[in-house]
Amino acid sequence: MLIRVILVSGLLFVALGVWGQKSENRAPLHYLSGYIYGGQIEIHSSKIDHFQGVRPFGAGVDFSWKFVSKKAYSLCSCYPSLGLSVNYWNFGHESLGNAVSTLFYVEPVLFSPAGIDLAVKAGMGVSYLDHPYNEKYNPLNVTYSTNFAFPLMIGLSADVPLDTNWSIRLSGIFQHISNGGVNQPNLGINYTTLGVGLKRKLDSRSLPPPIKPEPIDPDAAETRLLFAFSSGIKEPEDSEEKAILMAVSAEYLHQFARINAWSVGLQGEYDNSRSEPGFNNKSRLSLTAGHSFLLGRFTFGQKGGIYVWRGHSTHSPWYQYYTLDFDLAGRFGFGVGLKAHGKVAEYLGVRLLYKL
Repeated sequence: MLIRVILVSGLLFVALGVWGQKSENRAPLHYLSGYIYGGQIEIHSSKIDHFQGVRPFGAGVDFSWKFVSKKAYSLCSCYPSLGLSVNYWNFGHESLGNAVSTLFYVEPVLFSPAGIDLAVKAGMGVSYLDHPYNEKYNPLNVTYSTNFAFPLMIGLSADVPLDTNWSIRLSGIFQHISNGGVNQPNLGINYTTLGVGLKRKLDSRSLPPPIKPEPIDPDAAETRLLFAFSSGIKEPEDSEEKAILMAVSAEYLHQFARINAWSVGLQGEYDNSRSEPGFNNKSRLSLTAGHSFLLGRFTFGQKGGIYVWRGHSTHSPWYQYYTLDFDLAGRFGFGVGLKAHGKVAEYLGVRLLYKL
């Protein structure tokens, strides 16, 4: 069920973004890219020392929409892109197997020295992996234990133009893949990758020249008081029974640049996967602070949290929380969020939002 929610959410994000752009005079430009990749597994736990030096390799295809309206340009002082990426990975070790992934990503351009577009590329999606952990047949693979998992990526990309339609595509990306705590073991695969490929513009229209946006009025900076209810499925390390984890949070967000905002908040969680009886033993409370990219109706957040009260032990006294949210009409929204302790994912959850 959770996998279906993630897929539908990603497709809805893209559909709504394209629909909103077509309501303006300038329709988005379409691009198709092909890549080959090479990388290296990052050892983040002594339990996966046997994968030291393993080098995954793969190939992929991206289809992207570049938004070229004045409104889109005002979001980031650039023409931003949304895209879908389909990748194949051989993880370079028989215990890790192979993966096929589909990711939704955002890609705002940071700057363009000498006509070369340097951009941030960040996304999340769903993967099928063919060799999960099995106590008898595949005991070495403690990185994932389900066929389906949820990849995250963030990094830099560069477009080196060859002519008005073709460019060389370069990327340096950090990727993480795990099942979000749905099943154990689930240490996850962290790997850094370098990619090279070709990108082709599919439209006959040219990319418009840069637009000089109006300066931001500090008095008109966006502020939000955001309330969220989150829910996900996880499995504790000492059990095979899945349980629901629920969380409620309140967060204050303040814009300080065109696409940047800082936030502070409070989050309470109820973890029904804990074996200890009683509400207090299953609960925890934390303070959060972080940064968000404001990309129109999308918000991509990166937060850190520190526990101020824990009714049970956790992997560490702090955690990271990554969110991708979409604003619906009015005050409501929805999204997904991944919580991790260090490099170990705890759970992936669906978020329902209300803002003041």
